[in-house]
Amino acid sequence: MSLPAPADYPPPSTSELPASRAPWVLSGPRAALLVHDMQRYFTRAYRPGSAALESAVSSIMSLLAAARRHGVPVVYTAQSGDQNPAERGLQADLWGPGMRADPADTEILAPLAPRPGELVLTKHRYSAFTRTDLALWLADRGRDQLVITGIYAQHGVLATALDAFCRDIAPFVVADAVAAFDRPGHLRALEQAADSCAVVTTAAAVRAALPGRAGAADEVLRGVLAELLDGAEQVEAALAEPDRDLFALGLDSVRAMALIAALEERGVVVDFGDFIGAGTVGFLRERIAATPGAGRPG
Repeated sequence: MSLPAPADYPPPSTSELPASRAPWVLSGPRAALLVHDMQRYFTRAYRPGSAALESAVSSIMSLLAAARRHGVPVVYTAQSGDQNPAERGLQADLWGPGMRADPADTEILAPLAPRPGELVLTKHRYSAFTRTDLALWLADRGRDQLVITGIYAQHGVLATALDAFCRDIAPFVVADAVAAFDRPGHLRALEQAADSCAVVTTAAAVRAALPGRAGAADEVLRGVLAELLDGAEQVEAALAEPDRDLFALGLDSVRAMALIAALEERGVVVDFGDFIGAGTVGFLRERIAATPGAGRPG
């Protein structure tokens, strides 16, 4: 028993999306982005050029770029290969033994690959919350909204949305950033999510909502980095390319300690080791956005 071959189908249009019962409004400072099970084993089941898969990949790429630009934390799920029967559990009855412990199966698609410092959770069951630290990870960052993307819409995506709802974490299922085995299954998953637990939305709507406090965060960073980098041009270059390594722009360990101290004066606590490991404006934006009242030295 193995995965079925998904049908080649066009993703639902905006006019086909179900109305959501939930009234929640996405907020960048409250949100995190989940990329769910976009591993080669699962995506390989689609035919080359599948419109549904290509739509999901393209939309997720755009959301990753927006999230990283605006300091919205990103988390991934990925299943492990060569699971033993006890670990696999009832999944084996429906889907067989699962993937091999081989990068050809386990790797997340290259265009969606995690960046250094982004969490990859080992997935155990349909829901991304089952036997993982996802709920704790969200709470630690002050996030109570979860933007859900990935595959498969009618299984793990829907189960994760339902589980998030049960934990008082507001789920947002991105209709054009998920894919299913077929179009009816895709639409059913969206309808159930919209009716029972989630806001069904689009990648464009999420991108429009994510900026949140990024502008305020950048004002904090301008004030701090102006004293540590060589000139305003380097500061603006760092803000324009939030994934660029600040150490390549002239930051060193002494200046990094001064940066962390300056942020602490503004109420933003950053672990030195975490910053050295990440070293980007995107990392700092996330920390600032998660700190209520961050601003001028206090």
